[in-house]
Formats: sequence, C-alpha cells, structure tokens
Amino acid sequence: MDDWKASYYLKTADIAALQTKNIGDVLNYIKPSGWTVTGEEVRTIRRTPDKEKCNGYDVLMRCKVVYDVQYDFDCLSKVVTVIDPYASIDTGLYVTPELNMKDHTYKESSTGLVTRLYCYGADDLTFSDINDGKPYIDLQGYKGKPIVTSWIDGRYTNKESLLADGRKKLQELAAPVGSYTINMIDLAAVDDKYKDLKVKIRETAHCIIDPVRGIDVPHRIVKIRKYLLDEERSNNTITLSNEPRKITDMINQMQENVTELTQDGYKKETTIRNNSESIELIAKGLGEAQLKLQEDQIVALISKAINNGNSMQTMQVIIDILGLTIKNGGIKVYDGNNSLVLYVDQNTKKLNFSGTISGTTITGTLFDGGTIRTNDGDIGGWSINSNGLYNGTVKIKNSGITNIYTWADLYIIRLIIMGTVDADDDMVYHYDFNGDGKITPADYAMLKNRLKAM
Repeated sequence: MDDWKASYYLKTADIAALQTKNIGDVLNYIKPSGWTVTGEEVRTIRRTPDKEKCNGYDVLMRCKVVYDVQYDFDCLSKVVTVIDPYASIDTGLYVTPELNMKDHTYKESSTGLVTRLYCYGADDLTFSDINDGKPYIDLQGYKGKPIVTSWIDGRYTNKESLLADGRKKLQELAAPVGSYTINMIDLAAVDDKYKDLKVKIRETAHCIIDPVRGIDVPHRIVKIRKYLLDEERSNNTITLSNEPRKITDMINQMQENVTELTQDGYKKETTIRNNSESIELIAKGLGEAQLKLQEDQIVALISKAINNGNSMQTMQVIIDILGLTIKNGGIKVYDGNNSLVLYVDQNTKKLNFSGTISGTTITGTLFDGGTIRTNDGDIGGWSINSNGLYNGTVKIKNSGITNIYTWADLYIIRLIIMGTVDADDDMVYHYDFNGDGKITPADYAMLKNRLKAM
C-alpha cells in the first residue's frame, strides 16, 4: 500500500477534480499508476472528501467515512474494490453440525427491545377510535413493564392500514437480536470436492442450528480467521451475526455526510449536526433506513429555507443535502410562467422539452420521431440550403427527388464538353457543380475528384 502514500495533497477541497464527486471519480484521480478501481458503482452520491496536508492513502481512508463504504484490496494485482458494507449475497452456503460445524455459541441482546408502540400517520393520524381509545399497541402476551417508543410515517392516511402495519412493526421491534459464533471446519480449504462451500466475508450463510426441528437461521458472515498451515486449516473460525445496522450508526453517518458537503471548496455548514429534533425524528423511525419526504414537503422545506434567507445557490447542493434520488416520478423543470419546459421520464428514459437548445454540442444521441430544423449550413459532409441536401455525389431536393452521381455521369459530362451531346436545362441543373450556369471542364474535375474520394 506504499504506492498510495507517494502523493501529497495540501488541501483536497481546493482541487476541482475532488469537489462534489462520486467515489469513483475521487479514487480514479488519486490512485497510483498501475492500480485499478472496481465496484465504485455501489455509491452514486457526490461528496467532497476534504483532507488537508495528507497523502493519497489518507484520502482513500477518508472516502470510507464520507461515502460509507469498505474496501477489498488485492495488492498483488493492484486492485481496490469498493464494497457496500451493508449488502450481503446469499450464495447458498450451509453450516450444519453434521457437515462443517464444530460448535457454536449464541449471544442474545434485548437492547432496543420494544413492547409498546405509539403509531402516527399523516397529520398526527392515530387509530385510537378503532383500538379501544388507545393510540398504541402492546406486545401480545407480554406482562412486564412496558418498553415504549413511537413510529411515525406520514404516508398513512387510513387508520386501518396504520393499525395493521403498526402491529407488523411491533413484531419486528419486539424481536431480540442475536448472533452466533461458530467454530467450523473450512472444508473448501482441505477438500476440493467442497469448493462450493468456500467461505467469504459479507456473504450470507444458512446456519442449521437445530437439524431435528429444521431451524435455519440466515446470518451474515462478519469475521473469518484462517490458519495458513495445511494441518491447521481445520481450525478456521467463522463468525456470523444477524444484528442489523444500528440507527445510531445511520445518524452518525448522516451527520458526517452533511458536514462534508462543500461549495467552492468551503464547508457548507448546516444545523443538522446540533439539531437534536432532527436526530430524534430519525430515531423514531426505529428500523427505517431513511427519512421519507413527500414531494410537496420537499418543496415546502426548500421554500421555507429561501424565505428565511438561506438561499441555496445551486441545485447540486440541494440534491446533496437531501441525499435525493429521483425515482419513477421523473424530473420536471418549469419556467417563470410555470410552464413545463423539460421533463425526464425515468420509466421510458426519454427527454422531452419545449424551447431552444443553443450553443450546445450533443453527442451519442438518437433523434427519433421528430423534426430537425436548421438554416443554411453544413452537417458533416453535407451542405444544406433552401434547395435541399447535397454532398457532392448525392443531391436530395425538397421535392424528394434524389440524384446519385456515378462514373456514368462523369462520362456524360465529358460528352457534353466535347459537343457530342447537347445539354438541356435539366442536364445543366443536374451537372452544374460550380454554379456558373453551364457545364464546363471544371464541373468534370469536381465530380471526378468526388467520385475518387468515395
């Protein structure tokens, strides 16, 4: 990893290539020669990994925090892979007492356990009038002192739906969190016929804890300890856990990302770091990985900020602050008269607009089903004017007549010049390439050169 420590950065926030970029852009900018970055598509958010008086390795580690990722390093091949630490792949790996499980220990935690849940929908909607006057639900069969919290979801406008989903939510919150530590034989390391049971970090394993009852508990592999000597590989240890990501971790990550938003190289401070009300609102989600806002709520929040003098100078800053992902609704842009001028449909992937594109280069685009209009000028090797299109060997008139010139036309021009053939007006129009009103050796030379160039 010494390669990553060879470069020096005084202040990364002053480098345009590192300002409000996704992690792929940043890592490809700072990577040493010969290294390859893969997996960067797991994070599309744009951030500025600000770091001062540091080397490339420091910036690499800073990106772990700013983009909330982990890395897998292959130093021999010089490849760094960006990993989503919360993603897990179920490859069908099984751990059973009969096959590869030596022993296991189970640790259960009731921290965060909830037995009474207050539920609120849109506009503080409750279900109290259909639930014996109580705006909460209790865990069925629980007789101890209630452990209370609340669940708020502004999408609910129907009390029956709120009650039904509230009961499901309580069942989730009432389940204790447990983790297994399993001592297992790494069969894939000692016998090639078990290669399909190869153990990898972050994958999901099916733990058959009780074969008689058929209890299969999917757990995520969080730690692997391997022995290098062949005679010790049977001592390999794998640790699995079903513990979900903690809400405090999500809050800390949100705080970190918000303070990392930059504009023109400077930190854009916000109130969320010290805003206990905002943190409390997130915490009330209890299990929700994101704070959901309706479209009108986003507009209202931005409008309120502008009215209070907190004008947001660029749309990119707004998107960064909200952590916004545009989904099936598409993107709409309106002019000052509230008329729709641009619309991106996320389902059809089509861009619709009304207005004028000026001073713009468009590449890699297919125009289909519309009309392209232009004044006199050139499109590639084609000349365009009021008479139609012309490229020297092909002429397309407005009437739709197409003239395609061949070597036979060159022979006819030669006969006209020699006086063997008399040219009428149509022939003059057809073969007068230099526009002097007659057919001359100059027209012959022009067509010959164009045919040779084909």
